[in-house]
Amino acid sequence: MNKPFLLLIAGLPASGKTWLARHLADKLAATHINSDNVRTALGLRGQYGQSAKQAVYNAMLERAGQALQAGEKVIVDSTFYKKKLRQAWMELALKHMVPFYFIEIKIPETTAFQRLQKKREDSEADWEVYQKIKKEWEPLENPHLTLDAGTLSLEEMTQATETYLVTMKK
Repeated sequence: MNKPFLLLIAGLPASGKTWLARHLADKLAATHINSDNVRTALGLRGQYGQSAKQAVYNAMLERAGQALQAGEKVIVDSTFYKKKLRQAWMELALKHMVPFYFIEIKIPETTAFQRLQKKREDSEADWEVYQKIKKEWEPLENPHLTLDAGTLSLEEMTQATETYLVTMKK
């Protein structure tokens, strides 16, 4: 996988999106863009209104576009819980004529609850945020890979992702 591509990793808070994205970015020599890190860089921690969310997504899209323009592989992790938030990414892939891939990570709710009790780097999500996003979640309609981070190891998820990328490329 030496050619540029755009891979989105979606899921509820504490599902393991960043954990997988960082590992894949290292393994595949890809640029990793994380919504929590972008929010922090923009000085928008604690701000989750519509304008703040849009600013974060716009900055992520801009960074991804620059990386794709430079011929890089790009992995983006965020909740991507609304269809309209996903649409712009598909358009970005089309604009840069690169393959577009989507992964949804799921975990048991009890595991999410346990993870959300611990402080996590850059993420401000708590149980209340988890419940809100879960309630507003719009199912993915486009082809994608679903991974269960509650039962699969990091290596198993990595292998499944690599197989998915090769299979979908054909």
